[in-house]
Amino acid sequence: MKYRPIIMAAAVASLAACNNNTTTTADTNMAADNGMAMTTGDNMAQTAPDAQQLVDEATAEVQKMKADPDLAKLIKKAKGIYIVPEFGRGAFIVGGRGGAGVVLANQTAGWTAPAFYDFGALSVGAQAGGSGGQLAFLLMTDNAVDAFMSGNKISLNAESGLSIVNYSANAQASWGKGDIIMWSDTEGAYAGATVSVTDINWDDDNNQNYYGEKVDPNQILSGKITKPAASQLQTALAG
Repeated sequence: MKYRPIIMAAAVASLAACNNNTTTTADTNMAADNGMAMTTGDNMAQTAPDAQQLVDEATAEVQKMKADPDLAKLIKKAKGIYIVPEFGRGAFIVGGRGGAGVVLANQTAGWTAPAFYDFGALSVGAQAGGSGGQLAFLLMTDNAVDAFMSGNKISLNAESGLSIVNYSANAQASWGKGDIIMWSDTEGAYAGATVSVTDINWDDDNNQNYYGEKVDPNQILSGKITKPAASQLQTALAG
């Protein structure tokens, strides 16, 4: 993902302003050893507007999803969620490409901070619609969440040992049978289609820019790192 150029003077000013607030890798490691959650400096979000925008769009998507009472109940039961605010328009063809989103895990202490992932391919059946839209993957099992802990080249399909069922008010009986429940705001786009998501990759640039240091999936999805700027998304999921 490409970022807007940053003027050097602004970057220096930003670094100076958040010098006392930015969590170092050493601090994070120390906190991890002590079982503590670290908070990264929110001023660093100034250098990653695209990342924060993605979080804000994910918040709006969750709010839309929770307007459906049944879907709201499933979100509450989910062990994690992968939110894709916009899948590439015109790419809903077999093997279509282009999507970026955030993953959060539902831990005992609540929803974690977001981890950034993008994916390369979404394969669906021939009945799929022809336009993009919002997607969300409710991770209903520990195995589904663990898949994202690996970081790169994640696949959500039968070949990887994970089953995906489509969310539909007419198919409630299937909701408890999948590791993952997929929701789309494009009504009817996946009716009767088998879904497979492949080439999901850890977005190292977005994650590092958002948190102000190099981080890994386990740090974020285990709750060892927090981010106040993501609180609205966490509240939307928990509400």
